[in-house]
Amino acid sequence: MDYLAKYTIPYKGLKDGSHEFEFTADSKFFEHFQFENDFQGDVSVKATLLKKTLVMTLDLEIAGEIQVNCDRCLDCFPYQVEGASTLYIKFGDTHEELDDDVVVVPESENEIKIAQYIYELILLSFPINFIHPDDEDGFSTCNEEMIEKLNEHSEKEETDPRWSELKKLIDNK
Repeated sequence: MDYLAKYTIPYKGLKDGSHEFEFTADSKFFEHFQFENDFQGDVSVKATLLKKTLVMTLDLEIAGEIQVNCDRCLDCFPYQVEGASTLYIKFGDTHEELDDDVVVVPESENEIKIAQYIYELILLSFPINFIHPDDEDGFSTCNEEMIEKLNEHSEKEETDPRWSELKKLIDNK
């Protein structure tokens, strides 16, 4: 059985109105998506489906924690994940995505698979870089040894002597 099959909402037998579903995106969930990182952690997913005759609205809310590697010191740390999105589901002849948040499903289908939408929402909640958060005093919580090694190997900025001469001209004004 396909592991991601449990991230499916069967809507055909549901009455019009609001219906809530809960899922968990765990390490096994992330294994099914190709990404350069192997995420570990648990993210709770609350899916609220508002079913109507012609269109459905799927609201997804995520909250949880994922272990990530710091882009500065390379140590692992827990990153808090939070996010929300809305997907509009219309009925039509064929399956197609009209926009980032609008999808058409064939009228013959009776369920919608939401694993890909959950995964994308989690990725969209990530920052550009994962950096250890600062402590309550405003100091970095990165691995101190690694930061020292990085500082040792970073190139010292050399000032072009022409800039020094120009700075003298400005200072003499």
